[in-house]
Amino acid sequence: MVLRKKQRTRIKLRQREQPTVSLRGYQKGRIDGYQKGREEGFQQGRTAVQVISNSAVAVLEPELPKLDLLVITAGIIPSLEIGVIQPFNELNKRENLQFEVKLEQEVSPEMIAAAGTIVFVRNVEPSAYALLELAHQLKKQSVYVIDDNFLEIQPTTPVGQYYCDPVRRETSIKFLKNAKTIKVDSPELGTYIHERFNKNVIYFPGSVDLEWLDRQSRSDTEEEQIVIGYAGGEKVEDFVPVIPALREILDYYGGFVRLEFFGYLPADLANHPSVNYVGGGMEYKQFLKRLNRCNWDIGIAPLADNLFNRGKTNNKFREYGACRIPAIYSNSPVYTPWVTQGVSGYLVEHNKKAWYEGIKAMIEDPPMRQRIKENAEMLVRQHFSLSTCVDSWKKYILKT
Repeated sequence: MVLRKKQRTRIKLRQREQPTVSLRGYQKGRIDGYQKGREEGFQQGRTAVQVISNSAVAVLEPELPKLDLLVITAGIIPSLEIGVIQPFNELNKRENLQFEVKLEQEVSPEMIAAAGTIVFVRNVEPSAYALLELAHQLKKQSVYVIDDNFLEIQPTTPVGQYYCDPVRRETSIKFLKNAKTIKVDSPELGTYIHERFNKNVIYFPGSVDLEWLDRQSRSDTEEEQIVIGYAGGEKVEDFVPVIPALREILDYYGGFVRLEFFGYLPADLANHPSVNYVGGGMEYKQFLKRLNRCNWDIGIAPLADNLFNRGKTNNKFREYGACRIPAIYSNSPVYTPWVTQGVSGYLVEHNKKAWYEGIKAMIEDPPMRQRIKENAEMLVRQHFSLSTCVDSWKKYILKT
C-alpha cells in the first residue's frame, strides 16, 4: 500500500432478524447529522446538484477569496476535529494555510471553484458525491478522509441502519473508487480499500494536541478505591462479554472498586451502586480535558473482532496514553501494534473469562499499572503528537 500528503484557515463553525432500534434522548444530538434524507430525497438532491454542476464549470473567476483547502464534512463530530481541523489549524499557524470547513448542504459551486484541494470527510450522500464530480470537472484535487469501514457496519444501531441503506452504500463505494486520494487512520482499513477500490490510499494515524493537554490541570492523587473507567461512544455489542466480567469484579472486590462511564453506560450496569455515569455530547477538547482529570486506575477498551472494528483507529490507546491511564484492550489489530503486554498496556481475548482475569491482574499489580501509565504516555508522545500528524499531512497529501 502506498503511503503518501496542499496549505493555509478560516473555519465556519463543529443472520437473523434484527430487532427494532430505538433512540435514547442523549443519542439524538450525535445522530442528528446523519439523519439527512430518505430515499425520496436522493433523486431530488442528484437533480439539483447536477444543475449546479452543469453551470459551475463555466465559473472561471470566482468572486470568493482563494482557499488552499475546502473541507466538506458529513457532520461535526470528534473525528473531524482530531483528524482534520486540529492539524489544519496548526498548518494555518505555521504556514498560513487557508481553509474553510463546510457541511455538505452549505457548499456552493463558487466555494469549490475558489479552493485548490477539496477534502471530503465521511461523506456517503449522493448529493455530496455530486460535489466530488463537480470538483473533478473543475480540475481540483480531491481527498476522501474516512476512519470507519461503512461497508462492513451492521444494521443493529441507528447509525448502522443509516450506513446500510443501499443508496448510501453505493455512494460510499463511488467515493472510495473515484476520489484522487483516500486518507485513513488505520492500516487495516487502508489495506481493505487498497485491495478492493483504490490504489492511492494513504495511512497515518491521528494525533493528540499534547501541548494543549499539558496546559490543563491534572491530579495524580491516589484514592482508596480502584477506579475502572470507560470513555467513548455507545458500543453495545463490544461490551457483551465485558459486562458480566465487570459484575464479577464488583462482586469480588465489593466497595474497593468503582466503575465510571463517560459518554456511554451499559444498561445492565445502570443501577449498580458502584457505577457512576457522566453523559457525553461535549466539544472534543472539553471531553479530553475531563478525561485528563479522571485519574482512573484502569481504563478499558473493548472491541469485538469483526471487519468493521478491524478498520477502526487506535483512538482509545492515544487518549488513554496521553491522559496517563493504564488500560486493558481487546486483542485486536487496532491495538496489538502498540501494546506490549504488561509494558504499554494489557491485551485480553474478547471473552468474559479473559476480561475478568485481565482486570483482576491489573487491580492486583500496582507496579504494572504504573509501568503501563509511563510507557503508554511515552509512546503517544513519540508517535501521535500534533506535530507528527501535521508533518504527515504535508509530506504525503499536501506535498508542501
